[in-house]
Amino acid sequence: MPLSQKGAGYQNRDYVREKDMFLADALDDIASQVQAVVTQGNFAKGGVPSPPSAPTALSVQFKAGTFTATISHANAPVGTEWHLQYSTSPQFTSPIDVGLLHPVFQAYLPNQLLFWRVAAKFPSSANSPWVYFGSSALPTGAGGSSATVQGTS
Repeated sequence: MPLSQKGAGYQNRDYVREKDMFLADALDDIASQVQAVVTQGNFAKGGVPSPPSAPTALSVQFKAGTFTATISHANAPVGTEWHLQYSTSPQFTSPIDVGLLHPVFQAYLPNQLLFWRVAAKFPSSANSPWVYFGSSALPTGAGGSSATVQGTS
């Protein structure tokens, strides 16, 4: 079943169509499929795409040693991945990196005060700007010995 992608084309298309309609139809189909792959793969003209917009917010909940980080990302483009980091330091020295294909992360990390941030990316792009739990100037820690900490950046 051929893909239909308006605007897909190739050099000398009119000449080829004039000489051989069946060959032109086959080349149109190939051009449409190539254009669909480029569009769906988030490829840029230079090869590497720009990153998607930054997530809207990061919410972190802590209860009984279990952290749940929930990423809000309005209108996240198809193919968006999230790069989540947590650290014992608000400066994110030696952070733990977590790659996510869905916007929720949960882990049992008892007796730790942790700082959190997230960025969006495509598989082959750089990260978007970081979004912090709290703010970039003053990240908010969650966890430690408290029973429950909830919040949204």
